[in-house]
Order: sequence, then structure tokens, then C-alpha cells
Amino acid sequence: MALRDRINRNRNNVDIGLDHGAQEGRQRTVNLDGSYNIRKVTGDRIDFDLYHWLLTTKWKNYWITVFLFYGGVNLFYAVVYYLCDAQGINGVSGVSGISKFMQCFFFSSQTFTTVGYGAMYPVDVFSSWMASLEAFTGLMGFAVLTGTLYGRFSKPKPLMKFGRNLIIAPVGELTGLQFIFANQRTSNIMDLEATVNYSWVDNSNNDGLRRFKQLNLELSKIAMFPLSWTINHIIDDQSPLYGMTEQDMKDQEIEIFITLRGYDETYAQTIYIRMSYTWRDLIYGAKFQKPFYVGTDGKMVMDLRKVGSYDLVDLPQRTIPIEIPAAPYEVEGEMLDL
Repeated sequence: MALRDRINRNRNNVDIGLDHGAQEGRQRTVNLDGSYNIRKVTGDRIDFDLYHWLLTTKWKNYWITVFLFYGGVNLFYAVVYYLCDAQGINGVSGVSGISKFMQCFFFSSQTFTTVGYGAMYPVDVFSSWMASLEAFTGLMGFAVLTGTLYGRFSKPKPLMKFGRNLIIAPVGELTGLQFIFANQRTSNIMDLEATVNYSWVDNSNNDGLRRFKQLNLELSKIAMFPLSWTINHIIDDQSPLYGMTEQDMKDQEIEIFITLRGYDETYAQTIYIRMSYTWRDLIYGAKFQKPFYVGTDGKMVMDLRKVGSYDLVDLPQRTIPIEIPAAPYEVEGEMLDL
């Protein structure tokens, strides 16, 4: 019976592939950059994927790794050549130790990159073996780095700016759950579609499970996306947020999951963007400012600095209509009820 009740409760909910557990102190599920806030433990002795890290890490980390790899390999082989007194390398003419080491380092870099100017070359068996091993290391290393560099450039990576806050805004006589975002790149995104899922901790049955439900949007798809887009969910009697106060949203630890899908003309591919807001990002009673305006030359100006800026406003008071029976009145000596 308990299993059947649980199945019936979940029929109207949506499972977006996340855990239903509502552990205390749980942080947001999706980071601001769209990555999942999840740490995976594999149990392997070395829990690190170098190739995937090179494809996904920041550009600063990528180039630091490339230069450290290039300098480290050349430094290692330069030390090997120098410890052999550089006798196996023809053309090393330095007198001091520093001069000899620097020439060994330059010979290593020429071998590693397979440049080979001809001024220095190995003449004994050991130096020839080391030079051939270094050349092989250079070929394989540059092949991997070239592949990762191409992969980073060829992978579609949209740059979307979301407002920092989720707001409850007035929409006519009702209210709406809203957030705003804009495309930071000059690329054109067509047929942009939004899916918004609402998550909350359900304490009605004392099980403390996290529920998910897809929200109805005032507009879920647009053909063109040149400016900004404010997603609006009307909080009416069909909304799961109907009748909830700011404290209710805090107590239920709400989290809003956003998935965007569109066609990027620059990459000629379909792109996906993820984002989430928690109850900590909620502003109750606000209205977004327009981040665009018409310039003096007549062109539309999109000010990305204003995306997410808002003004505090009063929300309309929700009134519940009460049916009041009509008062009876007298007609020709009789009491009539309307």
C-alpha cells in the first residue's frame, strides 16, 4: 500500500534525473557556469581524466599546462645531456657549465620540436637514443595538444548571461516567477526554447522527499534572440506556487532548474544551456529593468551590465472571492430569495 501511495503521489510530478533526497545543508545542484555541483568518487587510485580536463578547463589553466609540459620535458632531457658532459652532441662549444647547459637545453628544444637546424647533432649511441626518444615524445605530445586545442575551439560553447536573482514580480492582478538572461556573444541563436522545472521539499507526508514539477510558461519558445528574454511563470490557481509566501518558499527550499535549447548559426549546431536558482536567490516583490534602449543613431543598444537589475515594487494583494447570498426583498407581501 505504501508503494502504491508513493507511485500515485509521483504521477503528477516530473523526474528530471536528480535525487529526491532532501539532505540538510544541500547546496545548489547546477553551478552558475552550467556545470553540475556534484563531486564524483570512482574509487580508482588515480581519479583524474587528463584529456577531459584539457578540454574543459579554463584557458588560463590550459596554457599554463602546455608551457609547463613543454618546459619540463626540455628541461629533463637537457639535464640528461648535460650529465653526460654533452660529449655525445657535436656543436656544443660552451666553456662554462651554464653555457653548456643552455646549449643542451636548446638542443633539446630543437629535437623535441623536430626542427633540427643542423648546428648541433648527436654523435654517439646514447645521445642518439635519447634524441630519438625525445623526438617521439615531442611528436606524441604535440599530437595530443593539437587535438585538445582543436577540440576546445570546435566545441560549441555558448556564453549566456543570467541575472543573479529570481524574482516574484507583479503581472497584472496576479504575480509571476521571473528570471532574465541575454546572449553575451554576437552569434545568432534561433528557435530558442526554455524548459523550467520547479523543485521543493515535500513535508506533507513526513518523508522529506524532493519533488519536481515542470512549470507552465507564458512563452516557452522564441524564433529569434537578439536582445534579452524574461521568462515568466504566471502564479495562478494552476501553479504549484499559488498561495505560497516568501517564508513558505524558504521552508520548502525551492530550486528552479532551467534548460535552454537553441540553434547556434556560428557553430551550425544545437546548443544546450543549464542554470538553476535556489530560494537564496529569490527576491520577493521586484521588477526587472529593461537592459536595452534605442541609441542616438537609432540603433538598439543591449547593455549587458543591466541584465538582472531590478527595482523593488509592491505586489498586488491576492483576494479570494467570497460568494455572498443576495438579501431577500419584499414583493407584494411575499419574501423572495434571489
